[in-house]
Amino acid sequence: MSAPQKTNYHHIGPYNKIIFQTEFIKQFSTSGRYNAAAIPDMLNLLSMIERDTNINDVRQAAYMLATAMWETTSPISITKVAKNKKGQPLLDKNKNPVILKQKKWLMTMAPVNEIGQGKGRKYHEPVKVKLMPDGWTRITEQDGDQFKILDGGAISPLTKGAKMGTKDGGSASKIYDSDDGIEHAYFGRGYVQLTWWSNYATAGIAIGRGLTLLNDPELVKTPEIAYALMSYGMRTGKGFANGHRFSQYFSGDATNYASARRMVNGSDHAEDISQIAKKFEAALLKARPNITTPLPVKP
Repeated sequence: MSAPQKTNYHHIGPYNKIIFQTEFIKQFSTSGRYNAAAIPDMLNLLSMIERDTNINDVRQAAYMLATAMWETTSPISITKVAKNKKGQPLLDKNKNPVILKQKKWLMTMAPVNEIGQGKGRKYHEPVKVKLMPDGWTRITEQDGDQFKILDGGAISPLTKGAKMGTKDGGSASKIYDSDDGIEHAYFGRGYVQLTWWSNYATAGIAIGRGLTLLNDPELVKTPEIAYALMSYGMRTGKGFANGHRFSQYFSGDATNYASARRMVNGSDHAEDISQIAKKFEAALLKARPNITTPLPVKP
């Protein structure tokens, strides 16, 4: 009896979008979070993955899609007319239809704001950003702590004992009130929720955008920038990924979607996202052009 053929996960470039969309609907349409309106944004994300020559494994693409699906699923309010057991509209005493409001979680597959915008966390309060005449940037936090950022991304304290982050809901200091910098908030944005002003600064530099994300944090919700941040972190382990990267979870025959969650948020819902990634993997494998080259032989 011959051994089962190993799956060749290597892939760079296009997938058949028609097949992929068909498989996507088949895999996910019965989910309570399914949202047909998100399909164009999902296909846009897949197109960015296709153009990224650094993504060379189907499992990498599958995990990026799964992460985006999970992280960009947001609550929305839905209204509908209440009906009786016969399916007829229920009416109030004025003979108007009774309207029910429900909260439902739906995937968007597009960059989003963090739910609650970081409320309760030390990065929730805005800071002030000031470009200084000789080229460096000053950051002033609400508690009065100030920091210096150089063009290359080096960050150093300007005030003695300065620590990043402030108490959420605390009173702004006199230093903050008198600062003439531009106020910005650095709650989570994007496909993988970039947070903290320091990460906006260093991540922007890492993807070749300089300090533009620090000076205009809403840019992180631009799909191309949100994708660049996700790809960079997952490939290198830098930035939000905290040292965890694709090569640790997908290599040769080894696949560990559950542990790959460490790249984004520890073990939070790791198994849920793992199951989503497996469905995306199946869809991508079917949508991949026929592979005729044999698996590389290990020396």
